[in-house]
Amino acid sequence: MVIPLTSSPRYNPDTHADVCLLLEGTYPYVRGGVSTWVKQLIEGMPELSFSIIFLGTQEDEYEEPAYELPDNLVHIEMCFLLESKEDVQTSSSALNKLKLSGRKEKEKYVVNEDMHSLLAEQGDSSSDSSTDISASSQIIRNFTRILSGDLRLNEEDLHYAKASWETIRRKYLKAPAGLDFNHYFWSVRGMHTPLFTLGKVAENAPSADLYHSVSTGYAGFLGAMLQSKTGKPFIVTEHGIYTKELELDIAQVDWIPDKFNQLQVGLNEERGYLRSIWIRFFNSLGRMSYGSADRVYTLYNGNRLRQITDGCPEEKLEIIPNGVNVEMFKAVRRSPDAEIPPVLGLIGRVVPIKDIKNFIRAMRVIRETLPDAQGWLIGPQDEDEDYFEECKLLVKSLGLQDTVLFLGFQKPTEMFPKLGLNVLTSVSEGQPLTTLEGYAAGIPAVTTDVGSCRELVYGVTEDDQAIGSSGAVVSISNPTLFAEAALELLTDREKWCDARDAAIKRVETFYSDKDMIGRYRQIYLNYVQDPSAEKRKAS
Repeated sequence: MVIPLTSSPRYNPDTHADVCLLLEGTYPYVRGGVSTWVKQLIEGMPELSFSIIFLGTQEDEYEEPAYELPDNLVHIEMCFLLESKEDVQTSSSALNKLKLSGRKEKEKYVVNEDMHSLLAEQGDSSSDSSTDISASSQIIRNFTRILSGDLRLNEEDLHYAKASWETIRRKYLKAPAGLDFNHYFWSVRGMHTPLFTLGKVAENAPSADLYHSVSTGYAGFLGAMLQSKTGKPFIVTEHGIYTKELELDIAQVDWIPDKFNQLQVGLNEERGYLRSIWIRFFNSLGRMSYGSADRVYTLYNGNRLRQITDGCPEEKLEIIPNGVNVEMFKAVRRSPDAEIPPVLGLIGRVVPIKDIKNFIRAMRVIRETLPDAQGWLIGPQDEDEDYFEECKLLVKSLGLQDTVLFLGFQKPTEMFPKLGLNVLTSVSEGQPLTTLEGYAAGIPAVTTDVGSCRELVYGVTEDDQAIGSSGAVVSISNPTLFAEAALELLTDREKWCDARDAAIKRVETFYSDKDMIGRYRQIYLNYVQDPSAEKRKAS
């Protein structure tokens, strides 16, 4: 469902922008590290104009923008990828009203088969990625024709047409015995419905010189279609690896059953068959995003290696680290002789991927040594309300109501002066901006060994490593080790001060937002048509 912000002065689809950002579940409606990064880019280049296509789940999950919108953001439109309950009920009751076959239906049956084959081929991780990528342009052209071109299929065809029903039924017959057809049918429908919505978006997308997706997934697939449809360049930036994080999410969802008729269905115990086809589906979107992109940007070498494994041509990849406004956070640093507060702050969303429960359990261990210690959870609490309730119950069950505090969203510049440690317990990350912001404020970090955290704490190059440790890194889901690392810093002033000094020097030397914005400015100006003299001067 596409919902234009017609009541907003920022909805102006006829306005051309230098850069159109394709954003899935981030800025300007959801706070977080990626949203902060997008905000940095737009506000850091006031000489360029930006438009945004925001991809969300369902309309009722988003209200007003979470950020003040800058003047150079000239257009925003929203697209919702999941069906409403009303849509599902209506289509469910209409399944017995499938259209009769005719000549047009036979044509659509062939197109349905083509679409499923394209997705299956791209999602097969055992296939030759170089062969697939070389054919990516033609694959995306075919998809664009299917979803928004002369072969146009629409959501009605997916939901009600006999051609679609026959395709799903035939694919189901190849699935393992014991798989419930209803589960399979709704899984296939859930995967494909957003593609038709994206077809509508691509058909009416705002004009831009460059399309820039800040992930693969649905946003990356939309970018590939827009490139095919408009002939304009398309680039991708990945912070966390979309397919990796999706695998973690799918492993935890309870709407995909693992067992049918008392038999385990699938290739492994964790996912089951339906989980595996969801993962293959998103692998296919990722490979098509990589294949179509002119360039792919990533944050650190670990990401780069995973992207190559996932099918991204090595020659397309370039590393551009995150950067933070060092001067802004420098202003809130404590004096060198100030007391170290026994407060651990975790700045992030209360969601499973952040493993908030690990932090809560670690605080119980820490309190045994430091009775006055507190753990502050600083970030949005409404993204996964069930998980938030589980975390509150865990705090209560451990008797930590006065130790672990849920503070909701707060300004980092107001929080850092009150923290002794800036912590992160995630099971997956890219290159966390909150860690770098804490460094700029003079706060050491304790993190789990995810993403680029080890590089941020211990350094990358020889010169970087010579700066020293800016905190500690421990294995994931181990509250005892996490607590021990935190206590070692909080109870040893000399070690804490050494870590603080290393944190400040590391962020000032390698992670300035001026460097990051400058590199993206040059990338943009390489694609923007006839940039003005003022734009060139600003770069």
